[in-house]
Amino acid sequence: MVGTLRPTRPGRERGAAIVSVLVLVSIATLLVASLFWRQHLATRSVQNRFASAQLRWIETAVLDWAAVVLKSDQNTSGAVDHLQETWAVPVAETRLDETVTAGARISGNTRSALIAGQIFDAQGRFNLSNLVQDGKPVEKQVLAFRRLLALLGQPPELEPALTRRLLESYVAEPAPSGATAGSGSSAAAEVRRIAALPPPLKLNDLLRLPGFDERTLSALAPFVILLPKRIPSGDTSHSTTGTRININTAPPEVIAAMVDDLPLDAARGFVLARERTVASTLDQAGNRFNPSISLNAELFSVGSSYFLVSGMVRFERIEASTEALFFRGPTRVELVWRQQF
Repeated sequence: MVGTLRPTRPGRERGAAIVSVLVLVSIATLLVASLFWRQHLATRSVQNRFASAQLRWIETAVLDWAAVVLKSDQNTSGAVDHLQETWAVPVAETRLDETVTAGARISGNTRSALIAGQIFDAQGRFNLSNLVQDGKPVEKQVLAFRRLLALLGQPPELEPALTRRLLESYVAEPAPSGATAGSGSSAAAEVRRIAALPPPLKLNDLLRLPGFDERTLSALAPFVILLPKRIPSGDTSHSTTGTRININTAPPEVIAAMVDDLPLDAARGFVLARERTVASTLDQAGNRFNPSISLNAELFSVGSSYFLVSGMVRFERIEASTEALFFRGPTRVELVWRQQF
């Protein structure tokens, strides 16, 4: 009987050697691939950091440009601001060339920078901070905000919730030096603690209030704004208390809310008419309404000092949206705040 042929010992050793070599080659390949991947990640990280730095540089340049435009407009048109001026023209998505970024080649095929944005008149919107003044609700402003909520189809409960929050952020007088925990009432201590809450600065700060959600803020955003109570300006500060609505830039809903007994259709007619001829005085604006309608000079103006800049910057793989508030004083334009999305 012929026995089964078995591999010789040298043959088995050669097979084991081949398997070992294949294993080593596989391990080496994995190690090399891992090294290349780490190098790729490191390179991509450096590129992203460069792109982020470049994007921030471009954002700063765009905000500087907006400040120059606003100051130039002030020097040209004086105390009157309207939507036919240069600052109000939106900037469509525009590709930057190398001269914009001090010689960096960002307009080639491999790198590109795009910007888009617009300047809005912050005084064309209802200033929610006006609801409270000197620690007390302002009746005219409260009623106007209620009318605005009704015109926008929003629940009236938003007004008391917001007014209460603004009252809580009012800075109270410090407690007497002799007052102690035992001598003073706990209610007074609670009031002082609540009064220390920082005031809301942006609309997103209202999301914690009852009734305010993303959908509500989206509906309110084109018509309202929160201006800080005081804005640093050089060596002094500027109060925003009692900021007036610019009749030349406000939407019809805001105008109808601010003027007693003014129908929304009449406000819309006024907005259509001002596209042809802007008002340089409140008297001119008032003449376009029914004689029974009067524009309160404490509530309205024809010029503005506060502007909102909204823009988008895209550089390579990174895109960011920026929003900034500017205060335009008599001598210069100053950045109040900025936020990036």
